[in-house]
Amino acid sequence: MFDSDPHIIQAGPRQPARHNGIPLILIHDGGGTTFSYHLIGDLGRKVLGIANPRFRSGIPWAGGLREMATAYAALVASAVPSGPVILGGWSLGGLLALETAHVLSQTCPSIRVAGLVLIDSVYPLRPEAGWSDIEKRLTERHIEWPATTAAATKLCVERCFREAYRMIREWRPPISQLPLATLIRCREAVSIPGDGLLFVDIYRDEHRLGWDNYRKDLFCQVLEIPGHHYNVFALEHVDTVTVMIKAACATIEKNNQVSVFP
Repeated sequence: MFDSDPHIIQAGPRQPARHNGIPLILIHDGGGTTFSYHLIGDLGRKVLGIANPRFRSGIPWAGGLREMATAYAALVASAVPSGPVILGGWSLGGLLALETAHVLSQTCPSIRVAGLVLIDSVYPLRPEAGWSDIEKRLTERHIEWPATTAAATKLCVERCFREAYRMIREWRPPISQLPLATLIRCREAVSIPGDGLLFVDIYRDEHRLGWDNYRKDLFCQVLEIPGHHYNVFALEHVDTVTVMIKAACATIEKNNQVSVFP
């Protein structure tokens, strides 16, 4: 997974490229890996993944999400040097998809980001009202590791999460024209003992997960899936998630039909 980026998650249908769907590139979550995306069912298109290239080294991204997105824009260009592409990701991956789309629009005119698929990516800035009460409830997430997880992998994932939290706090979404975006959101909050609340759920009661605070017209479609933020790709949910990602990509293609398929 970390030997090359972008790496193939799904090769796509074996037919002339002009008849295939727009390729989809999914960017890693806060843990730095793309493991969860390999659980998704057939999306009927080429699907590539970008993992955190510093997963093993642990070298910080001093420039934050913008530095990461700049590096990832170059990776996208290496895989899709021209034409349309859809960018997406779960959680942090959605934020990086948005930022990478912005970088590509500024640096790679031959690549057109046809749309974004944000999978339960919550608006990262704190609410303007009621923050003091929310802050008192915020609880640190406890990761329940499978028994087979290697100690070195745990260390790398936990380090990536710490770095992600830092960068999210420092990030400000770009003020620029963005491509068509879709949001796939979980219906439920993560169950926490007492009155605790995880950061990923501070906007759970809002249909667009807080993104109206950034741009009210960001999403052309909001799709709901069962479960909570951390079991999006669980066995009991992954079929539904697959259907919703396919629907999101279909919406993007429909809205790009004239320019993508002349």
